[in-house]
Amino acid sequence: MKLLLSVILVPFASLLGLLLAYKLAFLCVSRRGTATVAMAALHQNEDTEGYVNRYHLISIRFDVDGRNYEAGGFKELVDYPVGSEVPIRYRRSNPQDVHLGYWSSLWTLCVAACIFVSAAWFAVN
Repeated sequence: MKLLLSVILVPFASLLGLLLAYKLAFLCVSRRGTATVAMAALHQNEDTEGYVNRYHLISIRFDVDGRNYEAGGFKELVDYPVGSEVPIRYRRSNPQDVHLGYWSSLWTLCVAACIFVSAAWFAVN
């Protein structure tokens, strides 16, 4: 049983560690900024069992060094009103690589990585 747990948990914990390293690397090469919500549309999908999945599709506009940029396709559970300001992080060398609400996903990933690394360590030892 211990071997089975370690075979499952160790690779998953390693994958979470790599994902966390990627997020931290992006954090090092990015800048903080604010963007204005240009469009927000509610989307609802019903699956075969009758559950309704809701999310808001958001497009943003932001300025970097006097140039205007637009980005879209952000799926959020939060309903941001059009015209409101949202926190973003964008890559310094390529401002089109932008992430909306970066800190919440980073902290969630850190907690998940800690849980799975701890579980893998206990399974192996």
